[in-house]
Amino acid sequence: MNRTEQAPAARQASQLSPGAELNSFRDFGLKPALLQMLDKAGLSTPTPIQKMAIPVLLKGRDLVGLAQTGTGKTMAFLLPLLEHLSAGESVRAGQPPRALILTPTRELANQVHENIGLLAQPLDIRHLVIFGGARYDKQIRGLKRGVDIVVATPGRLEDLMKRGVFDSHGVSHFIMDEADHMLDLGFYPAMKRISETLPAKRQTMLFSATMPPKIRQLASEFLVDPDEITAPQKGRTAETVAQRIFILAEQEKRAKLVSLLDAQKDVQTLVFVRTKRRAEQLAKTMAEHGFKIDAMHGDMRQRSRENVLSKFSQGHIKALIATDVAARGIDVSGISMVVNFDLTDTAEAYVHRIGRTGRAGLAGLAVSFCSHQEKRKLKVIQGLVGEKLEIIAEDYVHAVVSETDTPRKTRSRPKKQKRQRLAGAKKSNASHGGEAQLTRLAASPSKAKNKPKAVKPAQPTTENAFPKKQAHNSDNEGWSYRKRPKRPKKPAAGKSSFRAAQPGGEAKKRAIKKKHLKHRKKYSTRPHKTS
Repeated sequence: MNRTEQAPAARQASQLSPGAELNSFRDFGLKPALLQMLDKAGLSTPTPIQKMAIPVLLKGRDLVGLAQTGTGKTMAFLLPLLEHLSAGESVRAGQPPRALILTPTRELANQVHENIGLLAQPLDIRHLVIFGGARYDKQIRGLKRGVDIVVATPGRLEDLMKRGVFDSHGVSHFIMDEADHMLDLGFYPAMKRISETLPAKRQTMLFSATMPPKIRQLASEFLVDPDEITAPQKGRTAETVAQRIFILAEQEKRAKLVSLLDAQKDVQTLVFVRTKRRAEQLAKTMAEHGFKIDAMHGDMRQRSRENVLSKFSQGHIKALIATDVAARGIDVSGISMVVNFDLTDTAEAYVHRIGRTGRAGLAGLAVSFCSHQEKRKLKVIQGLVGEKLEIIAEDYVHAVVSETDTPRKTRSRPKKQKRQRLAGAKKSNASHGGEAQLTRLAASPSKAKNKPKAVKPAQPTTENAFPKKQAHNSDNEGWSYRKRPKRPKKPAAGKSSFRAAQPGGEAKKRAIKKKHLKHRKKYSTRPHKTS
């Protein structure tokens, strides 16, 4: 891509350290309408990532921003975006959008869309959210009416691009939010295809909570000479979140969750599990214990997911069980405790999960359950988080004993003993020329293998119990019975079958024929002869 680049001096001027004369949003020189909406929302002091990102983005440069979850990354790119778009003309019907924001999940897309609606009320800026699971016609009508900002998930956006509904040639601002999570979900090919359709002259922003090597590669492909900023952090997780790990058996996790929910009845709790089926089963079990709880996962319809999330945010249910799909999209300020019912496969996913609590400087609690099978995952998390984890074994240490430490129950093996006895007998027989075997057989003749069996005389069967004739068998020197052949039954006079010979046979045949004829008349279009 050949996009215009700023001078190195301008780039150095954009590198501002947090707290350098930027103690208020008014210091950024934003429009009065935006400042008014920030005051209305109760936002007056910018966070470290906002202090570092907003000046760079206001100058139109590409940016790679790294900050912890819940530190205000969304406002860090929305405020400069709205400042730029409000200076131009609004999009009319039939015109392409001017800004595109990609998010990994529906929940996160809705969250960004709501924040845009909060800030863009006094501005003439229209916005639309696009994600899978919703109706196509409503999204298509919204694009045809014309919108300035489109917030979308990669999958549904590609579907609309294939249909020729979404025109990307007018996009001047391209934002990838939670880029690391989009890579985890396998959206890298879709992100690359979407980026290739955008104009070369644009401003690109990439925000992420972690910076694995793939993010570096992504930034080198999609961004041109970007500024890289990292918000100051003492650790990979927020300092306001207390982290505890309970070592217990897999079958004791549910009982421990019941005790935690009983102890935290007045706070909102978010429980993460590994699979969708596990979420539904656990929600059903907790509901049987009397808790106001519900489940949310990817197989639910969008309206159902929105209803569950609305109940949780409004406090109608005190606990929500969700899969990792919802880990990046739930933004409820009142979440006081996060429970990892199942440990994550990666340490980065653990950071994102517990980032749902302790947001905006509030205190939070993150509790994780670790069974014996999940010890390797715990070591990976410890390597990233460090000494912040408080490991508690308590009464559950007996459940983590290794299988090799548990003595196996011994059982008798009669077959093995029998094989040993027979092997000893064979050796003895071979050494004494068979004399030992003959002696044993003589001592116990009932166990001899070659003893002839007595032949029982043949008994007459039920069919030949009363035979008409008997024949002498000279070979066996005894009497044997000969089976008399059965005579075929003769049909009655004028009858052609056994059915017809029965009483009422003709009437039954006529009834069956009438029924078949009635069925043919009803379901066939061919003319039938009536008789």
